[in-house]
This record gives sequence, C-alpha cells and structure tokens, in this order.
Amino acid sequence: MNQIKSMQENILYISFYDFPNQSYKRVSSVAAVSQVDYVSNVLLDIGLQVKIVSPSWYDDSASFAKYTASKTTSIKNKLNLVFAPSFGTKNKFIGYIKILFSLFWLFFFLIKHAKKNEKILVYHSPWLALPILLAKKIKKFQLILDVEEIYADVSSLHPYFDKLEQKIIQNADSYLFSTEFLPKKIKTTKPYAVFYGNYKVFPKLEQPLNDGKIHVVYAGIIDTEKLGAFNAIETALFLDENYQIHIIGFGETELLQTRIDEINAQSKCKIVFDGQKFGDDYIRYCQMCHIGLSTQKMEGNFVETSFPSKILSYLSMGLQVVSGYVSVVAQSKIANNVTFYTTDSPESIAQAIKNTSFTSSSVEKMKELDDDFKTELTQILLHK
Repeated sequence: MNQIKSMQENILYISFYDFPNQSYKRVSSVAAVSQVDYVSNVLLDIGLQVKIVSPSWYDDSASFAKYTASKTTSIKNKLNLVFAPSFGTKNKFIGYIKILFSLFWLFFFLIKHAKKNEKILVYHSPWLALPILLAKKIKKFQLILDVEEIYADVSSLHPYFDKLEQKIIQNADSYLFSTEFLPKKIKTTKPYAVFYGNYKVFPKLEQPLNDGKIHVVYAGIIDTEKLGAFNAIETALFLDENYQIHIIGFGETELLQTRIDEINAQSKCKIVFDGQKFGDDYIRYCQMCHIGLSTQKMEGNFVETSFPSKILSYLSMGLQVVSGYVSVVAQSKIANNVTFYTTDSPESIAQAIKNTSFTSSSVEKMKELDDDFKTELTQILLHK
C-alpha cells in the first residue's frame, strides 16, 4: 500500500480512440480501443486517475463534419477522455492539413500539460512518434510505450516513418509488449511487462449447445490475405456429423458463402455463416460453442510480432482454442490452454479440433494473467 501511495496520482494515456456509434467517426482501431479500455481499467484498479488523450482526426467518412473544438468527456469516475479538435474535408490536400493539425495539437497539449519525470503511457503508432519525441525532449517526461507490433515489419508507411518508429522505441523509458518476442527483437534492458491483450473475463450469458455435437466457431475478419475464416471452413471436409462449424465476421463474405455452399454439398460436417455479431450477441454466440478457431495462415512477419487477440477473446468466454503453432502463442503463458496444429492444411486443423481436451479452465487462466499484469504494471509505474 505504501508503494502505491508513492506513485503519481494521475496518468495521461495517449492513443487513437473513439466511441462507437458517433455521428462522425474518428480514425481508430476497434482492437486498439479495446486494449486502451482494458489498460485504463487496470490503471484505475491500481489507484490512478486516467486521462485518455486522443489525437484522432475525423476519417474520410466524416467529410461533411464542421470544425469541432477540443473536448473533454467523462467516461466514468476518475476516467476522462480528451478529443483533439478536427474537421471534415473532401479535399485530399486539406486532408493532409487535417492530420498535421491533430499532430501539432498533441505536441502543444503535451508542452502545456506534461510534467518533468512524470510517466506518460502511449499506445505505439508511427503517426504519433514525432510529436511525442519532440515533446519528450522539451518536457523530460518518462515514456511508457505500449508496443503491440513493429509496424515496419507488417506494412511500412514510408522509410521516414520507419526511422521514426525505431527512434521512439529506442527512446522509451519502459514498455508494455504484446509478446515475449518483442523485447528480444529490440534488445532492450529497460523495464517492461508483457501482456497479450485484454484479459477481461466476459460474463456468462450462454451455455454451450448440448445437442450431441461439438460446435466450433471462427469469429473475426474474413479475408483472403490471412485466410483465417477460409482455413476454418475447409476443415469441415475432414470432420464428421459430430461437429458443426460456425462463422461470424465481416469482409469477403460473398466469396466465403460460395465456398461454404460447395463444402456443405459434400461434407457431413455442416457450416453455418451468421454474419456479424456485436456486444452481448457476440458473447452469446461464441459461448454456445465449445471450441474457438484461430486459423490465420502461419507465415508473414505479423505472426511473430503480434498476439492474435481472438485467442484471448475465446479464452475469456470459456472456450477451448485451436491455433496454428506460431512462436508468440506457443511460447506464451497460455500455451497449455491451446491445442496446436503444425501446418495450414485442413487435415491438420481438423485433427487438432479432434484432439482438443476440455479439462483446463481458460477463465481461471485469464484471471491469473490479469492479476499478474496488475502487479507488473505497478512495478513499472514505481520504477524511478
């Protein structure tokens, strides 16, 4: 308790952030917002007051939005959100000005509000590197950088941004990493904590179906790049009538449905595509199943630097998980809660589904990880 009292009382948390169902959307990522929400609640549990600072600008869909001044909103007790000012435009050149305007605003916000040696948490994005680095140099605050992935490894914006990304990573004072691989990659000796994502346990809203079948779900983006949903449906050809596969998500749905129809015409294991689910409907849908699939292809730089968030979602809802054998998962603390396959072939995935054990408690593991992260984050906040 005395240690916690020695921490700063307030913390700024900088990230692209937006509320759902806004009249005009700002640039943000659903995964990032979920992560920020989770970490903010952990900071509140530790005893801090949190101010999320969102430099997000209006996205292209908000081209008719009028100028909106910076606004502070109370999310709940001791948790506030500050939006950068922004405006909409159809003009491409003015669109660049809109982005620069938000980044300049962030710089001057930090110049005004940041204090020497205070700890400021930043969700890593190459866009934010320059204003953060310049403000840090002037105000001498301590930067805790939440690094979910190395963007240059996944999809380089521009060589200039790649250099900025490396510079902000090198200049951080401590880190939150999404995998055990990342601190090894950047070869840091500075304090850090590894957490894979949102450990929040979902409420129990539905029981698994009890119709004699094992119900398997893939929930997520449907695309032909990472192939997760497409790999999932191909397994039906190697499963029998004791299994049923459920797909929910968004993306290349017409192509997926065409292939589902072809497979259902010849397979005893049937596939159901039920579109996109949100909120409690999403939780109920997944919880009626027994196994969650994380079946994105096992090649590409992204598989070594980012932790598949859907695995955590499945575990937090009480499902067993089948995943490709990628090192970030296989070497993680939840490896014992996952059944792995070693090749992207449908036969291999189907065999992993058949081999799945229902003995371990995934929910208890998530609670354990949540407690461990609170302890590790507290130590970073106390570090001088």
